[in-house]
Amino acid sequence: MKKSAFSITFSRGLLALGVSSIALGAAQAQEAETTPTLDAGEIVVTARKTSERLQDVPISVSALSGDQLRENGAVDVKDVMRNVSGLSFAGVERGLGNYNIRGVSTVASAPTVGIYLDDISLVTIATTFSGAFDPIFFDMERLEILKGPQGTLYGGSSMGGAIKYVSARPDTSMLSGSAAAGFATTAHGDPSYNVEGILNLPLVTDTLAMRTGFLYRRDGGYIDNAPGLVQNSNYSSAPSPTYTPLAQDALTSRTMSDHNKADSFVGRLSFQWEPDATWSIRPALFYQRYEQKNPAQFFLGDTEKLTSSFRLAQPTVDKAGIYSLDVEKTLGAVQFTSLTAYFDRKLNWERDYSFFIGGLVPPMFPLTSHNLSASRTKQFSQEARLSSGGPGDRLKWLAGLYYSWQDDNLYQIVNTPGAEPFIGTVTGYVGDTTTKTKQYAAFGEVTFSITDQLDVTAGVRLFQIKQEVDILGDGPFNGGLTLVQGRKSNEKGVNPKVGVSYKATPDNMIFASAAKGFRPGGPNRFQINPVLCAADLERLGLTAAPNSFDSDNLWSYELGSKNQFADGRVTLNGALFFTDWKKIQQQLNLINCGFAFTGNAGSAEVKGAEIEGRVNVAGGFQIGGNATYTSAKITNAAVGTAVQDDDQVLAVPKWMASAFASYGFDIGADWRAQLRAEYQYQSKARRMFDRVQAVTYADAGKGLVPNLAQFRESYDVVNASLSADNGSTVLRLYVNNLFDVQPLIDMELGSGNDYATTLRPRTIGVEVRQKF
Repeated sequence: MKKSAFSITFSRGLLALGVSSIALGAAQAQEAETTPTLDAGEIVVTARKTSERLQDVPISVSALSGDQLRENGAVDVKDVMRNVSGLSFAGVERGLGNYNIRGVSTVASAPTVGIYLDDISLVTIATTFSGAFDPIFFDMERLEILKGPQGTLYGGSSMGGAIKYVSARPDTSMLSGSAAAGFATTAHGDPSYNVEGILNLPLVTDTLAMRTGFLYRRDGGYIDNAPGLVQNSNYSSAPSPTYTPLAQDALTSRTMSDHNKADSFVGRLSFQWEPDATWSIRPALFYQRYEQKNPAQFFLGDTEKLTSSFRLAQPTVDKAGIYSLDVEKTLGAVQFTSLTAYFDRKLNWERDYSFFIGGLVPPMFPLTSHNLSASRTKQFSQEARLSSGGPGDRLKWLAGLYYSWQDDNLYQIVNTPGAEPFIGTVTGYVGDTTTKTKQYAAFGEVTFSITDQLDVTAGVRLFQIKQEVDILGDGPFNGGLTLVQGRKSNEKGVNPKVGVSYKATPDNMIFASAAKGFRPGGPNRFQINPVLCAADLERLGLTAAPNSFDSDNLWSYELGSKNQFADGRVTLNGALFFTDWKKIQQQLNLINCGFAFTGNAGSAEVKGAEIEGRVNVAGGFQIGGNATYTSAKITNAAVGTAVQDDDQVLAVPKWMASAFASYGFDIGADWRAQLRAEYQYQSKARRMFDRVQAVTYADAGKGLVPNLAQFRESYDVVNASLSADNGSTVLRLYVNNLFDVQPLIDMELGSGNDYATTLRPRTIGVEVRQKF
């Protein structure tokens, strides 16, 4: 196979980097410290469920401290992901997204990236109506992005990696807190504002403390709703050379400016109880409510950009409560940890289905159809683990047990008043699907130091996953009543991992690893009528949708190097990675009849490289950035899907890059200011496998035309900020999306109307934070 010039050059560069690391440290090996001193600005992470300096972890991990998140003005992970090498996504709307790391991407019921808050899994079943839960950055100690399979320590939904939110812990030693308020204006839209407060209160000095806080945030809207045309499958306003799409009056009287405004409420409460030096007991509560008045979708075609013509209000309400008890006990040289948690999420998703139903039954186009999709996840989990070994010990080990049960329910109903003459009822569809999942796992990891510089690591996870699905569907658009009870699946598996690392000095390391990732299969959660969906199924070469899908798995291999030079002023990390992925789970959309099922889309190979660096130049000047190259291609397309060999895996840009420059300087004797600018780039990415799409012509005829939404276009973004800090007061002025770019990110064609989403337009804001 022919290699690109980039991959050859990067491979040589990384090898040279590793060799230079070894050579640099050979003369200093005898003087290396067993436990490196943590310098100011360095980050301690718990990627391997033990505290380690970020540069000491022999796997690829990106991390941002709480201060860095605040300096970047980040609200959720989407605000920082373009600065993290290898991390990308599909789905702009909060709570509806799908994340991928290093090309392991899929739009299916089970995600490939695990989401964790304080080691509590927040994974929910993904459907067309729900996605990953997105905690808002509030009182966070740090964010960690773990790259590559994390199935040994984190389980099956982390086959591509994991995103870990780590919240700030109560401090038993001192009273402290902060308050912040901000205001911002968005081009073409409404203002935004936020307010928050945090209090850390020792109740019994050095024994018991409470930490609590709240946040309210209004994100101003920038999409207008007004009377206009609704078009079917016309990517641009330019006339198509092959067909004229159907364009109809949207028949709406709703006129509202900036109707996609959103409100967020977050509350936290936690206690830290330390009866003696060997105990740490922390009960915690995290509550988040996110309510968006209307989605950030705008119509394509002849309508004005950033304008829609929906007939109904379309609110999204996403509520979640996370309740946990974290207990740590020191037993001599062994550390015991117990984590008990309950996660409860409700997502209500209301949408205007008028154009979709009108596309299915054209005489019903003048009628107004309302859809409610209500998702509910309830999860209980219990993890217990033992660990031993400090930084200077030759042998370090960790062993644990994990259990969880999770209930996921999706209730959906579509009502169309006045529809009786056409379909015999007002309710066109009603569905009620419940998925019950139980997981059992035993896991362990051992690291042995052969020498003071050479470590080997081995780990394994043994697991069993049981699923049971009950499905009820009814209504004309379901083809009548369908009922499935107790559709079950039961899978067992083993996830092994091995790794080796060599530290020439405390600041220069080369490492390699091989790990297996696994995701269970299961029953499909819709009973699809083969008559109603015949056209879509025929396009895929099927006569009926499968009742279930198989598990998929992968092996991932990594060679990397982490380095700091010039007393820590220069950081340079890099990695090469290769992933062999079998039987990829993929959601296949049946656009004409409105259903979807999960199938196995063949095999893929992912080859890539990433590099990141940072240089602290004298005089307060700092530059840095990262770049990722990912070639993720289908190598063996499966029958019964729209996938073809050599297709890019969905939602994976081939190139990602970001760069920043900052300059710090003193203002008088008490204030320190920082000026920062950053650039972010993503190349185009495949959005859909389908080469063709169903359309309605201007003469009301139907046919298939080339799919103009196969790819998400490339885009770049520039942000800038100026902050000033005197130790207790922080002032920050910022502008995001400086050049007001508006790429078409999420696009939907052929479902009755054509629409897309984009980045928030240029936003200029100011924030003040007072600490005490």
